[in-house]
Amino acid sequence: MERNFIDGYTEWQSNPEIVGVNRLPQHATLMPYENVEEAKKADRYASSRCKLLNGKWKFKLYKNYAYKPSDFADPNYDSHNWDSVIVPCSWQMQGYDQPQYCNVRYPWEGSEDICPPNAPVKHNPVGCYLKRFHINQAVLNRRVVLCFEGVESAFYLYVNGERVGYSESTFNRAEFDITRHLVEGSNVIGVEVYRWCTGSWLECQDMWRLGGIFRDVYIYTTEREYIRDFEIHAEPDSQLHDGYLTVQVKTNGAYEGLSLDMTVFDDDGTMVALDSQYASEDHVTDLKAIVTNVKPWSSEFPHLYTVVLTLKNNGAPIEYISHKIGFRTVEIRDGIIRINGRRIVFKGTNRHEFDCHKGRYITEDVMRQDIELMKKNNINAVRTSHYPNTPRWYELCDEYGLYVIDENNMETHGTGWSTIIGCPQLPASRPEWEKACMERIKALYQRDKNYSCVVCWSLGNESLGGETPKKMYKWLKDNDKSRFVHFECDRAPDEKELSDVQSKMYAKPWECEEYALTGRDGRPYILCEFTHAMGNSCGSTDEYTTLWDKYPCLQGGFVWDWVDQSIMTTDENGKEYLAYGGDFGENPHDGHFCGNGLLFGDRTVTPKLTEIKKLYQNVDFKSIDAERGIIEIKNKNIFTNLNEYELHWSQCSDKGVFSEGTITVDLEPFDKKTINLELAKASSTEYYLNLELRTKEDTSWCKAGHIVAEEQFVINEFVNTYDELEEDIPLLVDDTYGSLRIISDDINIRFERRERNQLYSIKVNGEEMLQAPMRLNFWRALTDNDRGSRAGSRLGCWRDAGDTPGIFNNTKWRIENYQILDNGKKVVVVGGAEVCTQPVSRAIVVYTITSKGMEISLEFKPNETLPEIPEVSLLFELPKDFESITYLGAGPDENYIDRCASAKIGLYTTTVNDMWVNYLKPQECGNRTGVRYATLIGDKKSFGIVAEPVCELNACHYLPKEIENIWHEKDMPEYDKTVVRVIARQQGVGGYDSWGAHCNDKYKNKTDKTYRLKFQLRF
Repeated sequence: MERNFIDGYTEWQSNPEIVGVNRLPQHATLMPYENVEEAKKADRYASSRCKLLNGKWKFKLYKNYAYKPSDFADPNYDSHNWDSVIVPCSWQMQGYDQPQYCNVRYPWEGSEDICPPNAPVKHNPVGCYLKRFHINQAVLNRRVVLCFEGVESAFYLYVNGERVGYSESTFNRAEFDITRHLVEGSNVIGVEVYRWCTGSWLECQDMWRLGGIFRDVYIYTTEREYIRDFEIHAEPDSQLHDGYLTVQVKTNGAYEGLSLDMTVFDDDGTMVALDSQYASEDHVTDLKAIVTNVKPWSSEFPHLYTVVLTLKNNGAPIEYISHKIGFRTVEIRDGIIRINGRRIVFKGTNRHEFDCHKGRYITEDVMRQDIELMKKNNINAVRTSHYPNTPRWYELCDEYGLYVIDENNMETHGTGWSTIIGCPQLPASRPEWEKACMERIKALYQRDKNYSCVVCWSLGNESLGGETPKKMYKWLKDNDKSRFVHFECDRAPDEKELSDVQSKMYAKPWECEEYALTGRDGRPYILCEFTHAMGNSCGSTDEYTTLWDKYPCLQGGFVWDWVDQSIMTTDENGKEYLAYGGDFGENPHDGHFCGNGLLFGDRTVTPKLTEIKKLYQNVDFKSIDAERGIIEIKNKNIFTNLNEYELHWSQCSDKGVFSEGTITVDLEPFDKKTINLELAKASSTEYYLNLELRTKEDTSWCKAGHIVAEEQFVINEFVNTYDELEEDIPLLVDDTYGSLRIISDDINIRFERRERNQLYSIKVNGEEMLQAPMRLNFWRALTDNDRGSRAGSRLGCWRDAGDTPGIFNNTKWRIENYQILDNGKKVVVVGGAEVCTQPVSRAIVVYTITSKGMEISLEFKPNETLPEIPEVSLLFELPKDFESITYLGAGPDENYIDRCASAKIGLYTTTVNDMWVNYLKPQECGNRTGVRYATLIGDKKSFGIVAEPVCELNACHYLPKEIENIWHEKDMPEYDKTVVRVIARQQGVGGYDSWGAHCNDKYKNKTDKTYRLKFQLRF
């Protein structure tokens, strides 16, 4: 036990080697139970030996240590005017102090230039907490332990006015034996929490910096003799038939008369194994058992057994400890990571513990919501970026089945980026930081060593190499042979001494493939972070998942990351919105870089998650002859036969479903087979064969009928999806100095003749369709990746290039000529446009008009010396009442040319408002690719688009340039139009290899080619 108080200042401010005072040694997550029935439930907080102290606490926040009262924890201290806060919860989320988002800088830089190990002293808020609770004599007769699961970032503990202990390391458990400090009746706990301490130099994670007690606080009791720790190893044999269980139990107190029983129960509560031993003299006792016909644990089948340990004194039970455990093996063999002997592909995500309402505190409901969403979207692994999570998370990952990379609370890249003169890189080989780093890695291991879901330890994140990380790695390897060790240390020359796997952030697909082909160092390769999901992103993710299937040593990756770190805030008008970095006045340069999630901050799903689900699915479908229903199916599950599911098929078109049916496919893991649905030809025009693999029964994470894999095959692609415009009645052509008009009984189309020479007006039955002239468009509202790649300046020549003539004279239109054909039933107008880029680019637009509508054909030739073009499209401004939209194309969610694997061609009906995707900062969104036709419905009018053969389509209530200048969706002005972009090609959204990286070259709109677009407007 650490007993080295100095002065209540040095501990937190200047001595990195003081990481705790009077803390109990770290141990496995455990809870004593009163009886075997309690123990079998393994519900820690339901134990009658446990008292949860969550709830209201008295609270007062002080500017820094100099302002706090020294006697606030005295039982007689007058705190009647203090506020009440809820524990657990970060104090910033309850209106105190300011949340601060930082990425690569320490939060005090710029206000207090200090170097490690010193912590800030000028602005370093101290939160003082008080909690009264009652203790009876029965509890006083036992040993009482007070546990804090997480406090940011350091704290002193007082009980009834006495200073008991000190702890730092935000995400590690701190326990104190408070038995001798308690009295019968009312007792007072005081907690003095420092926002920053010496340990904060090791906590430069890319996240919000908060403060306070943000995880559970509780006391539990033991007898004088008790189980202080236990370590379980549960592995199946190589045939996955029998399970071998060993448990090492450490006890405290006199060993004479002590004995231990171990009982193992299956998930039905049936006893399947047991063992008994007298306690060893050295207080370390080994128990063993064999479970026959064991059910192994995996993400696909998370079978758990309950191990109950009974401590007896002279034959009488005095304490029960329990834990749910799965039998599984993890090994690296022949350069491949294997779970239960079989190659694993980690289809994972990183996940910060963050809630838009509660900050760091995550309720069990939210945890279950996260896991169930992950499971529904084919995610099988999670990396606890970048610190140990709350223990309940691991229990739930065991229960539901998720593989976990358990990451240590160490990230120091801010020392490498620091602008403070003399700031050293940490921890490197600096001896004064060795103890703190070793204590953190040991705490991680000791707390989480018994969780089956934990298949890998991670030394930390973005901390480079050095002697200290080497010692951390060696300690783990010496103490745990059942897992591998991860560290992202690509720049370290001795990385093999730091990590069992080659782990890269944002390596490009071709770099991954090069590693696989060259076998660079023989280690498995995982992407601890890839496909950066900031804003409208995750393009080209399929380029990675394809490689995982192709090369055995490429074993998956983890999306960055799961949920936007944004904070639900109320503006001056009482309107709620999700806020980000710059909104709180500190470090505005980091802005919304905290918004990297597959989920929005309120945990609603983004379209990016739909794409991940499709690319992560464990079944491949390949057409042999889709028209006849001959399909090859490959099962990429590791342990699941596809007969666990139903395969539903349907033949459909925009007219609906022609036929459908359901079969069961018997297919073992890693096998493939060809099935024949024996389908008849459904149509001579374009139609679709849709396949959906669905769950047969309810599971813990989904209802029966949930789709786990799907595919679509397009048959007779583009056949009869585009018909020539009908010619009905003769048209009247009125060519005057001011305009060229083409008129029928129902339509009146006008081209302006004086300055603009553009398509200026379309009236149908007297109703005007256009609020502005049709124009060329080469811009999209900048995405986060566009901003990161400086597209605003790099591609800025295209921003205004399509605008109508004005002060910049951006596009000069002209009407070359027109022809009246087919006895006046058809008029062809040939127009041209000179786009005033430097050098100029040119476009030709041909309008073919009948009484039934208009065909528009665009040919655009950019000057090849110019940079790539964000988008080539024609833009129409319609009245705002055009709200309902029906389209035949890729959907139902937004999709882009580099993020459309999950989209299926279908007939979808939605609204313009629902096509808007509310990214944390407004940006390009709502696009649809593969559009055959679309119809927008306004008030008593419609605007139909039919492509030849296909186009992209975007419908929104704002122009692209209006969107990108807004920082929050709530600040968007009231709209007065509907903007329709009929798109020849929009660039990919990118983000697959990192934030701000260009999209893949093949998805760029390069200027060495001609762009063509042809479609009809039907009214």
